[in-house]
Amino acid sequence: MTVQEFCNSGIQFLNLCSVYYVLQLVRCVLFSFVVFAFVYALRKTVLKNKVFLKGALWSLFIPVLFVGKMKFFYENKVGVKLFSRLTEMCMSHIWVCWLYLCGIFIYAALLFYRRKSLKKIVAGMKKRKIGGTVIYVAKMPVTPSTIGVFRPKIVMPEIILKGYDKKELQTILHHEMTHIRLGHLLLYLFWDMLRALLWLNPFLAIGTKYFREDMEEICDFVTIKQSHGKAYDYGQLLLKSMRLLQAESEDFNMYATFAGDKEYQSVRQRVKRIAIYKPYKRIMSVGTLIAAMLCVLAAFFLTQNLSFDRYNPLDNIVVYDMATGTKIINDGKALREAVSYDENYIYIDAETFQELIKYSTVPSENICFYCGGYCKLPGIGGGGVGCGYLEMAELENGILKIKYETNEDIFERILKII
Repeated sequence: MTVQEFCNSGIQFLNLCSVYYVLQLVRCVLFSFVVFAFVYALRKTVLKNKVFLKGALWSLFIPVLFVGKMKFFYENKVGVKLFSRLTEMCMSHIWVCWLYLCGIFIYAALLFYRRKSLKKIVAGMKKRKIGGTVIYVAKMPVTPSTIGVFRPKIVMPEIILKGYDKKELQTILHHEMTHIRLGHLLLYLFWDMLRALLWLNPFLAIGTKYFREDMEEICDFVTIKQSHGKAYDYGQLLLKSMRLLQAESEDFNMYATFAGDKEYQSVRQRVKRIAIYKPYKRIMSVGTLIAAMLCVLAAFFLTQNLSFDRYNPLDNIVVYDMATGTKIINDGKALREAVSYDENYIYIDAETFQELIKYSTVPSENICFYCGGYCKLPGIGGGGVGCGYLEMAELENGILKIKYETNEDIFERILKII
C-alpha cells in the first residue's frame, strides 16, 4: 500500500467512524427527550416527596447511551419509517457528522475549562483544619461546597468559619463529606459527560438544576439522620447561613447554602423538603439504590440483547468482471445454486454457473467472487470481504474449487474492534 492509498484509507476510516458514532448518538438524543419528560413528570407528581426514589430516577439516563444500535431502527416498520431519513442524511452529508462531533468537543471543553478554573481558584485559597479535615477558606461570601472528583476539596467562606460554633461547623462539614461518600461528585461528572455527548438536547442542560436539587435533598436527609439532629435545627442552620452570607455581600443572590452550585437558587423549596423530613430506615435507602442499579442493569442487558453486535457477519456472494469492475451477478437463489464457500475455498458448479452467466450483458474472461465480510450496522461500514478469482477458460465440468482469500488492512481490523 502506497502512502497515498494509506492516507485515503485513513480518511475513509475516520469518515466511517464519524457516521457510525454520530448516528447512534443522535438516536440517543431523541430518546433522551422522552426519558427527560418521564423523569421530570414523575419527580413533580408521584415521587414529589419520595426523596430517594426521585433521585434514583436519574439513573434512567444511563441506558439511553446504549440504544443507538438497536435493531428497532432497521427491522421495525415504525423504526424504519421514523429514522431511515436520519441514516440517509448521515451517510450522504458526512460534514453534518463532523459538525456534531465538533459540538461535543466544544461543549466538553467549556465544561472542562469551567472546572479547571474553579479548581485553580480553590488551589490559591488558605487551608485550615476542622476536626482533622482540611478545608479551603474563601474570603468571598460563597456557599460551602465540594469540588473535584478524585481529590475532592471542601470550600467554606471565612464568614461562616467566624460566625459558627464547633457543632454547627461539624454539621456543615458532615454535609460536604456526605456528598463525597455518596459519590455525588462522580455523578456530577458523569452528568456533564452526558450533556456533552447529547448536547443537541437543551433539556439536559436545564435538567442540571433539578438533578443537583435531588442530590442535595438526598444529602440533606442523610446528614440529618447521621448527625442525630432534628430537621428544625438543620433548617435553622440553613437560614442562619443565608443571613450571614447576605449580610456579608449585597450582591448575594440567596444561593442555597451547601448547594455547591450557583444554579440552585430555590432556597424555599429546599427548606420545605427539610420540613417534611421523617426518620427513615437505612435499609430503605440502600434497597432503593440496589433496586435502581438492578433496573439499570436489566435495561442495559435488554438493550444489548435487542441491538446489533460490534460487527455483524455478512453472507453475501457477488460476481464482478475484473477488467471493468462491473457487477455481473447479484446475490440470490440462482447464484447460491451455482456458488458456495467456506473459510478456505469457493466452490463453483461449472455447468450451473455457465448457464447463469450466459444471460449476463457483460462478457467476461476474468471473474472475481466477493464473498462474506461484515458490517458495523446494516448499510453502514464494514470489511473483511473474501475474494476468489477465476479465468473463464479454466472453467470445466464438475465442481471447481478456487482459493478463498481475505486481506484486511489495519483500518478494517480497528473498525472490527471499536
